[in-house]
Amino acid sequence: MTILGKKNYYVVKRGSRIGIFNNWPECQASVKGYKGAMFKGFETKAEALEWQAQKDEVSITIAGSSKANEQVNQESVVDFEVYTDGSYSNGRYSYGYAFIKDDQVVFESNGVGEDLEASSMRNVAGEIAAVRHAVEKAKTLDVRIRIYHDYSGISHWVNGDWQAKNKFTQAYVTFMRAHHGLYEFKKVAGHSGDRFNDYVDRLAKEALGLSTK
Repeated sequence: MTILGKKNYYVVKRGSRIGIFNNWPECQASVKGYKGAMFKGFETKAEALEWQAQKDEVSITIAGSSKANEQVNQESVVDFEVYTDGSYSNGRYSYGYAFIKDDQVVFESNGVGEDLEASSMRNVAGEIAAVRHAVEKAKTLDVRIRIYHDYSGISHWVNGDWQAKNKFTQAYVTFMRAHHGLYEFKKVAGHSGDRFNDYVDRLAKEALGLSTK
């Protein structure tokens, strides 16, 4: 495989060492002489992580028999897990999100929504705002995130399972699809005792001055 132009990150999927490298010599050492090597260079880390997370069709052997073109799931790599949530009270909606690394909150933010018309969607407006703010933060940091959400529409609108019927959900889908390389979704059950889901729920409520006791 020929890599042209300046690249800042190199992903090796098949080689003597696999992973992401930030220089060509390390990548080259991992794939040189390796039969069937698979690698690619990228300008940004987000692009590298997206390609690394993709499934590839490979030939594998199970119990002595070859199964060609069977898809092998690769563990998706993200830089941060991000929990998001929204809240609503008295005509105002709010959002809260937290970046998690090694089971610790490393960055958090919350706020009140500014679009009065969007408040007609109540807490869903806050759910959307939380995700958008989190993705914007990921873009600023040049990282890839796994978004944990408890409202199904957050992922269903983006992947097309639900139709985005109003201008707010349509704008959300447009934004998320434009930044698809920065994130992946994971649904969690709301109010189920999930530590960080409860944490961002409190963040969203605090933005509205609601009691979280």
